[in-house]
Amino acid sequence: MKGESLKLLPEKAIYWGKKEYLILSDLHLGKAGHFRRNGIPISRNVHFEDLRILETLLQVYQPTSVILLGDLFHSFKNNEWDDFLRFMDVYDFINFILVKGNHDILKDYPRCLDVVDRLDVSPFTFTHEKEEATLYNLSGHVHPGYRVSGLGRGGVTLPCFLFSENYGILPAFGQFTGIKKIKKKEEDRIFGIVDSNIIELI
Repeated sequence: MKGESLKLLPEKAIYWGKKEYLILSDLHLGKAGHFRRNGIPISRNVHFEDLRILETLLQVYQPTSVILLGDLFHSFKNNEWDDFLRFMDVYDFINFILVKGNHDILKDYPRCLDVVDRLDVSPFTFTHEKEEATLYNLSGHVHPGYRVSGLGRGGVTLPCFLFSENYGILPAFGQFTGIKKIKKKEEDRIFGIVDSNIIELI
């Protein structure tokens, strides 16, 4: 992509080896707690599973920086925010950068988390929502999924990475986020996630 080698990960993230960056979007941490506060019994284990997967990626790839493309935390603070702060304390030697999304409404963030509206690292511009940019735009927000048809009326919608001529969209990293079906344009390349594999969907 733009002369750079990006490794697409089935955990719904990207590793940019040249820069040693791990890139992911839309964790929506705290969403389960937000639902519980409103009387909907969602297990906190969903939240811990997201952190477990993230921790595995940190240990395997040992990035110098983690770029979070927005919607890190779903709503107002709850106990799951404290869990995330403890998680960051363990990995305080890694630079965490949050590109703010529409759900990132907290008034204060820890010093160990750099918070920006957008991030330019040539040849890429990192944002939460897709934007017109001089550089190639990588974003999240949409939670993209692509429907693959099976026999008869069957089929399944797979979380996916979408790459068009001037932009790319990452799938939602969080387990409790949902998927929005997208349509493929002629110039698009779509890579679906099936179990532990990345496959290009035609």
